[in-house]
Amino acid sequence: MKRTIVLVVQATVLAGIVFGDPALGGGRGLFRVQDARVEEDGALVFANRWMVRRIYPGPDAINYRGPLYGLEMNYAPFPFIEMFGSLIGVLDIGTSPWSTYYDWQGHLLGAKLSVPWLPVVKLAASGHLVGEKAEYTFKESSGFLDGLRPAGNSWRAIASLRFWELYKTLPTLMFNYGRTFDGSSAFAGTGIEMASNAVDLFIEASSEAPVSAGFTGLVGKDCTPKARITPGARIKMGVFHLNGGVEIGLTDSVPDYEAILGITFVSPFPKPPPRPWGRLAGKVQDARTGLPLAAVVSLSGARGGRVSTDPRTGVFFMQRAPVGVIVAEASAEGYIPEAVPLVVTDKGFATYTFNLKPLVPYGTVAGRIYDKYSGKPLEAAVSFVGTELPAVTSNALTGFFRSDRVPAGFVQIKVEKEGYFPEEQVLEVEDGEVTKLEVALAPLDMKGYFAGKVVDKKTGAGVAATISFVSVKRPALGNNPQTGEFLSELPAGSYEVKVEAEGYLPQTSTFEVSKAETTYRVYELVSRGMVITLKGVYFEFGKATLRTESYPALMEAAQILKDNPDIRVEIQGHTCNIGSDKANQLLSEKRAYAVMNFLVQYGGINPQRLTAKGYRLERHRRRTPVEPPR
Repeated sequence: MKRTIVLVVQATVLAGIVFGDPALGGGRGLFRVQDARVEEDGALVFANRWMVRRIYPGPDAINYRGPLYGLEMNYAPFPFIEMFGSLIGVLDIGTSPWSTYYDWQGHLLGAKLSVPWLPVVKLAASGHLVGEKAEYTFKESSGFLDGLRPAGNSWRAIASLRFWELYKTLPTLMFNYGRTFDGSSAFAGTGIEMASNAVDLFIEASSEAPVSAGFTGLVGKDCTPKARITPGARIKMGVFHLNGGVEIGLTDSVPDYEAILGITFVSPFPKPPPRPWGRLAGKVQDARTGLPLAAVVSLSGARGGRVSTDPRTGVFFMQRAPVGVIVAEASAEGYIPEAVPLVVTDKGFATYTFNLKPLVPYGTVAGRIYDKYSGKPLEAAVSFVGTELPAVTSNALTGFFRSDRVPAGFVQIKVEKEGYFPEEQVLEVEDGEVTKLEVALAPLDMKGYFAGKVVDKKTGAGVAATISFVSVKRPALGNNPQTGEFLSELPAGSYEVKVEAEGYLPQTSTFEVSKAETTYRVYELVSRGMVITLKGVYFEFGKATLRTESYPALMEAAQILKDNPDIRVEIQGHTCNIGSDKANQLLSEKRAYAVMNFLVQYGGINPQRLTAKGYRLERHRRRTPVEPPR
């Protein structure tokens, strides 16, 4: 029957929470069962426990006798190491007559190595060195500690499940298994404790058996172990703890019951006052756009720390910041670090928002991509030529795109989409500003041709020239240097080009390209210093009045000026040899001004580009042997 009770108790006694009291002989625990945790760091724990039972030495005599663990001491120099020791002997108090006798039988020393950092689960291993005296009074009669504790050195493996970490009203479970080093005895035990601030309630079950009986011998199979169950309590009164329990024997090899009485004194060492700490929180963002940044916030000094921001929000939080005036510095890749002094109070909360400026000034480019003819939004790739910026893609539904951190200055942007002509533009991006861009892409099937030639205005010979586009970014066109001819495929639309050749004045022109059609242009370039004789310009005899048949030649001259907006022209007037030199000089000046007025009034030429001078007959004779028209 008692063996069945052992099996039931060993299976049902499970968990406990132990606060500051040692097991019998030392080492944090209950009575015979040890906890995997160690004593609190920085405290000495002293205890005295007496395991007492009544014996009847005679018909009218009652003695109270049992092992006494005196001057028990626990000390944990670190949170994972515990050292303990105790004087051990048997105390016998007689009642008839009254007498007291203590038989000192030796001492016990031990140490425990704990792994307390795992959540809930705590692990430990302990060793016990028993220093039994060579001679003592009860050695021959009752044996070491009346046979109530195994003699010899031993080891023990310990595990605890501290469910209190999950919720404060839950218990802690303890498991012990160990052996003596000589292999003579094995020990197993379990314990459970409900802990509170004032009173702890617990119960433990333990069993001892010869190692030869195996593990099953501890639970009573084919062996009669020394099995016990012990309910107990601990009353906490400041630094003093009163503890007691009743150890009930479950087998015939142990006493039916024993009372356990004890007192514990906890002596904490003085500890330095807790270091004051405050909290620091804030945000790191781009100074121009306000966008959050992935950054590191660090504190200077020996007590400084560092924390990273959330890259999605730019928010940071430092739970333990040193109190006082601190210097906090935020740094992010590609940005100028920012350092600021902050005041952190004890248990206070300091906040700050860092606005970091980029090492390289930049702005934002945003805009829309759409079909040139239908206006439909397009999903297209927008790349930044000559930069390390990744290409962005415009939204297929809206055509909108946005790219931040674009280097300030002139940036070449290329827009591409399959089935469309690519477009290139040069934008000036300002530091911290948003530059808007709208690009219309022309489908490849909406194309025409631009053809023509570039010739010398005076000789009509072909000129090697470069034809560049003014309003749109397109590759410049070249031509045949011998014939001056050129041909290019362009999207349908309006264009403005600038024709340039070495030694010639540049000429600009606008034109339209229609779908599947060819636009043809001839560019007659004027060389610098060229003198052009306008043939077909006639005046009334002896007057500065233009005749109507002169208008076509003058309108041709106006067109030359329009085609070459950068040139400035001197209009030279001449006369025949009839009349006096003074009269001819005056007439030649009037005729030059008459041509100038016509070009301004009817040709739309800016008068600042024109000058008029009269040269009578002399200069005309030097330039042409033909008699000038009258």
